[in-house]
Amino acid sequence: MDALGPRRLLAAAIALAALTSSCTGATQRQVTPSHPVPLGRTGSPAPSPDRSIPTPIPTVEERLVVADWTRAIEQAVSGREVSVAIGVHDTIRYVHAGAVRRIPASNQKLLTSMAALDIFGPRHRFPTIVAARRPPKDGVLRGDLWLVGSGDPELDASSMARLAARLDAAGVTRIGGGVIGDTAAFTREWWAPGWVPGLSRSYVTRTTALAFDGNTGSGSPEEAAAASITASLRASGIDVQAETSTGEAPPGLHTVARIGSRPLRDLLAVQNHGSVNFYAETFLKAIGAASGGGVGSTATGADAVAAWAAERGVTAQVRDGSGLSHQDLVSAQGLTTLLLLAQDEPWGPSLDDSLPPAGEGTLGGRLVGIPVRAKTGTLFETPVSSLSGYVTDASGTRVAFSVISRGLDKGTAMAIEDAIVRALSVGRVG
Repeated sequence: MDALGPRRLLAAAIALAALTSSCTGATQRQVTPSHPVPLGRTGSPAPSPDRSIPTPIPTVEERLVVADWTRAIEQAVSGREVSVAIGVHDTIRYVHAGAVRRIPASNQKLLTSMAALDIFGPRHRFPTIVAARRPPKDGVLRGDLWLVGSGDPELDASSMARLAARLDAAGVTRIGGGVIGDTAAFTREWWAPGWVPGLSRSYVTRTTALAFDGNTGSGSPEEAAAASITASLRASGIDVQAETSTGEAPPGLHTVARIGSRPLRDLLAVQNHGSVNFYAETFLKAIGAASGGGVGSTATGADAVAAWAAERGVTAQVRDGSGLSHQDLVSAQGLTTLLLLAQDEPWGPSLDDSLPPAGEGTLGGRLVGIPVRAKTGTLFETPVSSLSGYVTDASGTRVAFSVISRGLDKGTAMAIEDAIVRALSVGRVG
């Protein structure tokens, strides 16, 4: 067994406990367990117990609809490299080059969002814990205190103050060593296949399981987080004997206190309204941790998302979680298929709420007055533009759509996307 083996065998108990407390809204005082709490390589959760079984995959109608809205789409895309797929209920009603796999840009975040919601559940809270080799005795923790994250992208000084308060409430008065920020819950790579050297990393900070302030302004977010909680502990009167450091948390630690992130559905709303790459890449590694034998890496997450899509009949080449990669590939028909399936999932409303409505977020200034929620996507190097989501048509039917273009300037691409959504909103697609 390699050096990581024991940690891979110890995967889910922290998160399961955190998930239980989050679902009940518990805020009870933390109690030190009498047995070791597993610290897997990620500290990540097991899949949600109500994870879905794919329903029958939407089919493409043999005779595609011809109507005013289809003619409007044909006019908008004529002579251009654009893929379109439109669906309602369990049927794809219209396609234009719909099966062609294209670079989705930030529409890749839809795949990340849906897989995360299905695997973790919309109410999941990513836990951050402090743990030690032995439980405290008479208020004293002998040795070091380990600070271990599992993918909360919003950790900051206030989070560390809350965690310090939990330690105080647990009766800890002295820590014989120092606080050590765990560096191994996720792999720390800051790259994905298809990223542009010298450019892509300027759009996303390094993703770590133990983050701090969005991982900006610090070469070691784990060190920054450890220093922050140390300051909070000392300010509350807890004596911390040694200074902070970083390292790989050993197996068999006892959890002393923990906090949880905001619910996943709320985090995804931030991600998708603002197209925040850091959140998406963090969640991808968390997916990898839950699905890849305890290894929270970009590669295991990408493989898990591709497998999740394949279970639903969609072939996707997944290289990252954010869509910065020029090697991500999925078809407009595939995205529309997943959007249609999502409507029948218990987490479907959470996905819907995560998408910006007209005039808000990345749809600022666009489609105002149209009943649409959609995810935008843009890459300038290729160039690529995309827009996928839901719009309500004139009959009140909810319509799933995806538009992906290549080689068009952004103004032209946006005009086409908006024209298609407007045509759907005034048509009778259902």
